Amino acid sequence: MGAVLISGFAFLRGMRLPLDRRHLVFYLVCGLTGTAVPNYTSYAAIRELPLGVVSIVIAAVPIMTFLAAVVLRMDRAEPRRVIGLLLGASAVLILIVPAASLPEPEDALWVGISLITCLAYTAENIYIARARPEGCSALQTLCGLSWGALLLITPLVAGTGLWMEIDTQGVAETALIAMTLSHLVAYGGFVWLISRAGPVFAAQVGYVVTLSGVALGVVLLGETHSGWVWVSLGLMLGGLSLVQPRTE
Repeated sequence: MGAVLISGFAFLRGMRLPLDRRHLVFYLVCGLTGTAVPNYTSYAAIRELPLGVVSIVIAAVPIMTFLAAVVLRMDRAEPRRVIGLLLGASAVLILIVPAASLPEPEDALWVGISLITCLAYTAENIYIARARPEGCSALQTLCGLSWGALLLITPLVAGTGLWMEIDTQGVAETALIAMTLSHLVAYGGFVWLISRAGPVFAAQVGYVVTLSGVALGVVLLGETHSGWVWVSLGLMLGGLSLVQPRTE
């Protein structure tokens, strides 16, 4: 649905989608790392973990993005930001190591699944910053990666029979449509932000994701967390505050 909607919007704006080999590879890689893999792993983790815990783990994306940017010499390590990286790593360890931090000890496996989501988003952030073809706008990128993700996901969905019909308008169907529209708006803005401010700065949306996820879990789902989880949240937010983009 998302690919069709964004394609229709691009058509109305008279925007053409480049389909040469370089662009097609770009769309497929972005679709894989930005939608296909993280959507599957995040939904799998949310089924087993409290929303607040998953939100804290997802906040590791900007910290992982900074580490990858340093390794690839797209950014440089500074003492303040390295400390932020260590705080983020400590936050994840606090979720996994203490026996009383999660509802069940075996839930640590699902924290690991959430980290796969973080790695996928990190790969997408870096790839868009380094490989986006010149002149490829945020709208074209979003349109192309939406079709790329659709091509990658369709065989899996067809093979497992996990289709969802939208011929009725119940709560689940309405939620799916709303989620699709909000995803397109948020994703389009995120891709635009990467091109304007770089992958590390764009990944700071982790603040909003983390705080919103923890708050919504408590308010709407009645979640309660151990003291370890709140310590992890504090460390992760502290790490994010230190892994800020350079001002010069």
